[in-house]
Amino acid sequence: MEKIVFAFIHLGLPLLLLTDFLLRKPKSTIGLITRTILYTAILFFLYLWGQWPLVGSYYFRYLLLLLIICIVGSAIVRFRSANLDKPKSIFKKISIGITIAISLLVIMMVYNALRGQFYTDQAIELTFPLKGGTYYVSSAGSHKIINNHIRDIPTAQHYAMDINKLGAYGGASKKILSARNTDHHIFADTVYCPCDGIILDTKTTVKDNEGSSMNVSAEDGTGNYVELKCDGAYIFIPHFKQHGIFVSKDSYVKQGAPLGLVGISGFSQEPHLHFQAAAYDKDSVMVGIPIKFNGNILSRNDLYSN
Repeated sequence: MEKIVFAFIHLGLPLLLLTDFLLRKPKSTIGLITRTILYTAILFFLYLWGQWPLVGSYYFRYLLLLLIICIVGSAIVRFRSANLDKPKSIFKKISIGITIAISLLVIMMVYNALRGQFYTDQAIELTFPLKGGTYYVSSAGSHKIINNHIRDIPTAQHYAMDINKLGAYGGASKKILSARNTDHHIFADTVYCPCDGIILDTKTTVKDNEGSSMNVSAEDGTGNYVELKCDGAYIFIPHFKQHGIFVSKDSYVKQGAPLGLVGISGFSQEPHLHFQAAAYDKDSVMVGIPIKFNGNILSRNDLYSN
């Protein structure tokens, strides 16, 4: 059911908004303007926020820009040709007031999604941990509206990111909303060390989940993982494939060395690479730090190819 709702928000809702806008006859100028602003704001927010490869293709998001053009174009034509009046009934005025309030809320969400693509904290420079494909950032940024990892606790996850691999047509898997791990393009991809460092700890015995099932204990919530230290930062990569880790605790690894295979162990509903960097602040609290890959800081819906 959750996947169906997720797919509807991405694909069904935009078409529903367009259909409603085109079929509903405007009765007032202010009503037409406010509804145009609301619908375009919702579509643009979905363009920024949506995780499009998970519902078919990364490139579906560009269809929203086309829908926005259709709605704005239709509004201009109607504004010029229709004989619109001021809203007369109290119910129409209340409806317009509600539309304005919702529009302001959605515009604020758009603003936060855009603001979340920029960072003010000092970033650490690392090399991208995957090779040989086009990779999609499904969750990252400096605002919680586009980064699911930003929360009060644990602070070490601030600026963490989730990464998927795209297929030829821009999808994260061979089938839409597939429950088979092997259908995901990133499953069992090799993860490479992003820096020279020391392996602080590893875990490799947690079973991979099947689809979105997460039947694991709290102590195995991170699944199989590698934790290493480099340049004063602590790099944590969880959810590796069971028995798919190539390094051992206390070993020294060079940048570019294989660490293990992408899996779906722990609290993970789909194969992906979770990647985070953190350091101790002046109060000895582990806090997340932004990450640069070859000079680029990535946020949700960014692509990285190598």
